[in-house]
Amino acid sequence: MKFSLLNKIPDNYAECRVIYDISADRAIKEIVSDKRRAEYFLSVLEKPLTKKENIIFRQEIYSDLKNIEGLLPALKTLFLRYDKIKSDWQEMKLGAVNSNGSEINSEALLEHTFASLKVTAIFPSTIASFFGTIGDTLGKYPIKSEGLTAIRDWCVGMTENEALGELVNISQRFRYKTPEDFDFTVVFTLDRALRLFGCDLSDITDKKPEAGGLSKLFGKKKDSGGVEIKAVVSQAGEDPLTDAQYILNEALLRIDSALTKVTNDVYDAFFGLSNELMFYEAALLYAEKAEESGVPLTLPTVLPEEDDCFSLTGLRELVLLSNGLGSKTVPNDLSLEGETAGLLVKGLTDSGKTVYLRAIAAAQLFMQAGLPVLAESASMSIRRGFFSHFSSAEEEFLKGDARGRFDQEAREIAAILDKLTPYSLLLLNETFQTTSYKEGTKSIYDILRFMPKLKTKYVFVTHLTALFGYMESEKVILAHTSDNESSKYKIIVEK
Repeated sequence: MKFSLLNKIPDNYAECRVIYDISADRAIKEIVSDKRRAEYFLSVLEKPLTKKENIIFRQEIYSDLKNIEGLLPALKTLFLRYDKIKSDWQEMKLGAVNSNGSEINSEALLEHTFASLKVTAIFPSTIASFFGTIGDTLGKYPIKSEGLTAIRDWCVGMTENEALGELVNISQRFRYKTPEDFDFTVVFTLDRALRLFGCDLSDITDKKPEAGGLSKLFGKKKDSGGVEIKAVVSQAGEDPLTDAQYILNEALLRIDSALTKVTNDVYDAFFGLSNELMFYEAALLYAEKAEESGVPLTLPTVLPEEDDCFSLTGLRELVLLSNGLGSKTVPNDLSLEGETAGLLVKGLTDSGKTVYLRAIAAAQLFMQAGLPVLAESASMSIRRGFFSHFSSAEEEFLKGDARGRFDQEAREIAAILDKLTPYSLLLLNETFQTTSYKEGTKSIYDILRFMPKLKTKYVFVTHLTALFGYMESEKVILAHTSDNESSKYKIIVEK
């Protein structure tokens, strides 16, 4: 069993090529000062979920961590310590190896193996103890999310699990004793040349006063040929004790290996959850920033991709929030539903077109990350891909080389069209702005009118005002930025 705080079931993540263009990376790094936490958050954000179950799964965990005071710090402490168990165990194993010196003989090998086994034996009981602690901790909080309640219930069940209890009991036998404290029974096999072929520890009991710790190894016969152990001794040319130590070492190595594998499998259940909690830590910092700025947050209603819906009211923008301008941002609405192919927005430079475009993209990304969006209300369909083209800076081209710039942008758009999948979101910012208005308008019109056939919604902000005349007969929303200084950055839908 492997638990995750990010996914309920495996997901086919949407292709995402917009993080840099919409400056989401810059905004998150501004909000989340810890570099490692910010980068982990972005690594999750750039893999948008496409299964509704996973989005709801994250929304529920986020709500528990957001609304239950003390829950996140408690889980963070527990899972950080849990992840450290293995590194501590490996360090102890290395210490056990190094403490046995470099002499190689049967006695040294046996001491080396038993020292390793004693360290391995610490691992199961430590893990079992953590399962109890995790279950008790989660039991103290009124959690509601499926993800956290599943962890709680599993931990409670594991504290009563007979198999885990047996593993702990077996391990405990080796923790505080030496080989001389036990009587061992080893079942082994010899090949026809009387060489050791395999051996397993079949029984171990506390040492009896009248029996030596290794005595049961002798007189044991091979079932098929009736060859006594002494045959191995005479061929090796060594004394019986040496051979007994060697055979016992081989058996204990198998025990050590088996215990290590089983314990590792059990341990893996929660390994890595401390990293996944960093995603939620960053998400809560984002929520805290919004609350401090008086910007509304809402967990969107998640709709299936076939609904092809994007409906928000009071939408705000992430970059402005990160810059401390959240309270000054102008809220805007958007409704792209059904057969509406896309949205065109025209306006002057610095009138809010690009801000609006970034806000739309960030809202969709955050929804598919299972997080709240900067809006008063939101209902959104899942998108299968995120694609963007933001017109390159003028200085990237030779002065006056508008033709060269147009050709490059045409190639970039063609590359995007090749990758578009149904139910994607395409963001275009001032594409074809440096060529002649007539050529740019005609070229982008031929592209946009093709989008409904791909079932791709698009948002295009532009200076190409003539394009609006071309698009009047298409199923598209036409909008412009406000000319009024008092309502700057307001997006107005044309009737």
